[in-house]
Amino acid sequence: MRLVIALSVAALLAVFLLYTSVAGGTPSLQPSELKGRDGRVALSGEAIGPVTGNARGEGLRFRLRDVEGTASVPVVYTGSVPELFRPGRAVHLQGRLRNGTFVAVPDTLTTKCPSKYSPKRQS
Repeated sequence: MRLVIALSVAALLAVFLLYTSVAGGTPSLQPSELKGRDGRVALSGEAIGPVTGNARGEGLRFRLRDVEGTASVPVVYTGSVPELFRPGRAVHLQGRLRNGTFVAVPDTLTTKCPSKYSPKRQS
């Protein structure tokens, strides 16, 4: 009986993991691709200043621009701020577009390590 329950739970977990990795994923976009989207999305781009506000209060405010391009969107974010966050840094966050402003889900802001994306030095 315990084996049947364990196998049932394992099968249920496998179905859940498959669903979240394939069908339940959040689309990843850049600011230029936000138009017409009303659901939750993952947004990537370059943070541009000025950065104002307070991430623990009314929200940190900045703009996010396409990595390659000029399209940008204002962002409001609350939650923890990575140490490496600053204007010019590539960032990733989740949220939704509301009245022309991207309202981020709290604690979803991550920065991309610049050394990982820099050209390698040749000896």
